[in-house]
Amino acid sequence: MGVASRHRRIPMNAWFKDIDRATTEAEIVASARDYCSLINPRDLASLPEEFRSIRVDGDADIPRVHATLARGYAQARSRASEVDKLRDLLSYFSKAAERLSEIRRPQ
Repeated sequence: MGVASRHRRIPMNAWFKDIDRATTEAEIVASARDYCSLINPRDLASLPEEFRSIRVDGDADIPRVHATLARGYAQARSRASEVDKLRDLLSYFSKAAERLSEIRRPQ
């Protein structure tokens, strides 16, 4: 990721706090959509298509995207330029999937 891209990125902690504050599945989905909307396609251009096509339409998409990104991260670890991009995406969707599970658990 280029220097200019790094300066435009919102720190992951801010996104994680949004997830932690979510009290409904819809809030997590909305946060995931917002997060994805800020990703510049150029930043993902070097990744295989399945990792560039991140779409969140509903809560079922979050665990699916998380699993896809986890596979991609394992594959990309040998290619340093791709690892940073996938690590951020994977971190976000890991946190979102975890919080979604917490919200779904009966109290």
